[in-house]
Amino acid sequence: MSRIARIFGITLLVSVLCVGMASAEVTIKFWHAMAGERIELLAGMAEEFNSTHEGITVDAQYIGSYNDTLNKTIAAFKAGDAPHVFQLYEIGTRSMIDGGMIIPVGDMAEKENFDWSDYIDVVLSYYTVDGKIYSMPFNSSTPILFYNKSLFEKAGLDPNMPPDTWSQVREMGQKIIDAGVAEYGIAWNLHSWYFEQWHCVQNADLANNGNGREAPATEVLITGEPTKKIMEWWTGLEKDKILLRLMTSDWSLHRKALTSGQAAMMISSTSDVTQMTKAFAEKGWELGTGFIPRRDDVERQGVAIGGGTLWMTGGHPQEEIDAAWTFLKWMSEPEQQVTWHKGTGYFAIRKSAVDLLEQEGWFQEYPNYQIAFNQLLETKASTATQGALMGIFPSFRTAVQTAVQKVYEGQATIDEALAEAASTANKELEQYNQIFKK
Repeated sequence: MSRIARIFGITLLVSVLCVGMASAEVTIKFWHAMAGERIELLAGMAEEFNSTHEGITVDAQYIGSYNDTLNKTIAAFKAGDAPHVFQLYEIGTRSMIDGGMIIPVGDMAEKENFDWSDYIDVVLSYYTVDGKIYSMPFNSSTPILFYNKSLFEKAGLDPNMPPDTWSQVREMGQKIIDAGVAEYGIAWNLHSWYFEQWHCVQNADLANNGNGREAPATEVLITGEPTKKIMEWWTGLEKDKILLRLMTSDWSLHRKALTSGQAAMMISSTSDVTQMTKAFAEKGWELGTGFIPRRDDVERQGVAIGGGTLWMTGGHPQEEIDAAWTFLKWMSEPEQQVTWHKGTGYFAIRKSAVDLLEQEGWFQEYPNYQIAFNQLLETKASTATQGALMGIFPSFRTAVQTAVQKVYEGQATIDEALAEAASTANKELEQYNQIFKK
């Protein structure tokens, strides 16, 4: 063979190898719903993953709200261009299981005997259906009470004793108003999530058939005593101008009420701890936190996990599916969970991540984060605190929020508003179950 031929052969071989290497590079599309500073935080985490995982590139994109992300993911899936990984709220679990679009992470885990024992049980429990884990826990949260210790002192209240019960919220809120230190005692946005959590606190299911976990839900349970007590307290506070009336689920309005001093207390997500800590430091105020207030005559059962998880879509080549699974595992590792928790206030979902935080004295330095963890860890297991599963959950929330609005505005009594919400939800459940032959 001539020298030229040998050179040509070597060049051809190198070219083939280079093409092979190029084709081994896998790009994973990750769509999420985290706005604000969290966009940059997730982009940085994706970049760190890329720098430590040769051959895989994760492209993290903020898509919009959870609903936006879900709708765009469904459209992309139908068009054959779905993201490999997408973030979705907890209430989308039943519809994702039924929709035929996803790969359960439990199936991926089973192939390699993945060990789930380090994941916090109450977090994992929500996303486990019929013994299978369907999505990777990530941004987990619960509602807690935030309060202004500085304003408590000015009102003559003990700054280290936040209200634990509904009646204490009323009493302390009125004292704050009477002392002239804030216009309102407390604020929270008009969101069904709190309505749902106050059922958990009372150990009351939202739906039949074991909250939709023993069999698909066919009826919502929101016309009984536990629900009426919630609505009486909620709308009663608003009527007496202790609770700031907010007519939307916008998460910015009640935060603004607390950080401006318009209200001395707020109920919101544990994911707000970091944001509120920074805002209070700028004001020179001291922030306190407590468990979500409970009904006075009922023992506290606990809360259900909120927030969201990371889901994998099907229909991709196997190497891309495997790369997406590698990314999900990495995002849930203790080091990444510590980064995510510190940057947002969302729970670290691994026991070993909590251990790392304790070892470095994080909770001693920032005790408000500890309160959030304690409320979660002290939750007693039941179908109520495991959380409801309904394929129509987003529209259920709309029905509940409409009910509250109607009572606020005097358009319906509590009984009438709840009956209408239940009727609407039950009709939609019937239609959903017919579609999916439940």
